[in-house]
Amino acid sequence: MLQLLNTQLAEYDDAIAAATAEHPDALIFASFPGIGPVLTAVLLAEIGEDRARFPQPEVLLAEAGLAPVTRSSGRSRSVRFRYPANSRLREATMWWAFNSIKMSPWAAAAFRDARDQKGQRYHRALRGLAARWTRILWRCWTNHETYDPARHGSAALITAA
Repeated sequence: MLQLLNTQLAEYDDAIAAATAEHPDALIFASFPGIGPVLTAVLLAEIGEDRARFPQPEVLLAEAGLAPVTRSSGRSRSVRFRYPANSRLREATMWWAFNSIKMSPWAAAAFRDARDQKGQRYHRALRGLAARWTRILWRCWTNHETYDPARHGSAALITAA
């Protein structure tokens, strides 16, 4: 029974990869480290094709729940987790950030810096890394360009070191 389920899952993965490959933006999303066929499909589905929907990267970050909410009143000011968000998009970007730590020296260094130097907890540091990747994705998606680590200045510096 387990073998049957594994076979069916492999067939679903192949069908997702085939359907995703037909999308005009698939190459842009798949060019990033840590994004496979399934994450490409999820990101394409959640972000969509309408570039006017996200005129600034901050709008996409808010939609994904990666931008914090600042509340201020009088002398008090607090920065909190953004609960109302597209949970599927947030989950996909978090998986992307997690996978990228293993594949990108820049992502690993950014995550380590957030944990060690800034003292952030695990999920806060992962959200921060996801926000960084999402900003880069927004720029590539807006310009219809694939990701190139050589053009990503800080990533090129880490890779060269």
